[in-house]
Amino acid sequence: MIKPLMICIAFLSISVSIFGYEVIPKWAFRDPQFGKPLISEISSPLFKMEIGNDRDFDEYNMRQNSDDLWVMAINLGIDIPILSFDFGQNRAWGFALTLPVSTNILVDMFEPKTAPLLNQDYKFGAPKIALIKRFSDYSWFKNISFTLLPMFHECTHIGDEITIYRTDVDLPIIRINISYEFTEFAFTINDPENIRENLHTLRIGGVYRLTDEGYGWFKIDQEADIQYPVDIAHSNERFEYYINYQFQRTKWFLASEDIVNIFAIEARHRLRYNHPTFYENNDTGEWTTIDKTEGYEWSFNIYFGWYFYPERHSNKRVGLFFRHYQGVAPYGQMRNYSGYRFTGFTLSYNP
Repeated sequence: MIKPLMICIAFLSISVSIFGYEVIPKWAFRDPQFGKPLISEISSPLFKMEIGNDRDFDEYNMRQNSDDLWVMAINLGIDIPILSFDFGQNRAWGFALTLPVSTNILVDMFEPKTAPLLNQDYKFGAPKIALIKRFSDYSWFKNISFTLLPMFHECTHIGDEITIYRTDVDLPIIRINISYEFTEFAFTINDPENIRENLHTLRIGGVYRLTDEGYGWFKIDQEADIQYPVDIAHSNERFEYYINYQFQRTKWFLASEDIVNIFAIEARHRLRYNHPTFYENNDTGEWTTIDKTEGYEWSFNIYFGWYFYPERHSNKRVGLFFRHYQGVAPYGQMRNYSGYRFTGFTLSYNP
């Protein structure tokens, strides 16, 4: 323990002596205000804590004869700045590199015995490239921006309690390892940047799976993850796309430059995975296997609320929102379920 600590201290000392504060370029480690995720993006490096009503799926529900679950979803993420600079006449262009990292946790907080972890995922990879072109000749057309994640990794896991539960009730599949590399790109009209006025934002993006291990989007260990043989086809699909619309309002009723009203919606053409689902007969206690086929479904993620800015010239803010989601379950192993819904409240923070 002491040796690694001493190495870290030595490295920090050398770094400070070589790259002292006075010689750090202005573009280094500068946090860009463009290319940031919108609040309605289902997968993003934001700080969000959400409490809401979640559809009950028997195979992930340790309660007996319960209705829909009240769960907590916690998204911890950060877009670490690497470099950012403006160029051109009147700062017409901007370029940035950042490193987004995030993890999402879904917890059945109100289950009385263990409050089990239902799902956890994490994402990391190559730096994100962002480019923006600003316009000054139009009152409604502020800018266009483009972002690219060249290669990113996503991996998801169900919690230990759910793994044990699925083993005890003798389900054929205990766990599935959602794990793949992908690239993501997005084009935005009217990137919110640090704009404090009424603004309509439109973002169109896509995700393309790069790797093709296991069954495509996921892997299964035939010895550790399967109790009985199941027939699962390899995925034939690699692409998902989405459209985001956001309206921010700083004028009129219950809105100002410090308290910004937000309406945001994401429509995502999401792929439903093809591993089977399992339902319990409450009368007999027997489990029924429902085979699934791979297919696309539109999923909608809606937010309405306010951002609160404590400082006029800073983009740091706290958000309070009502949220509703409807579509393919967005969490790891549950992505083979249609008709998933979540309705609740969100507390967010943008540093």
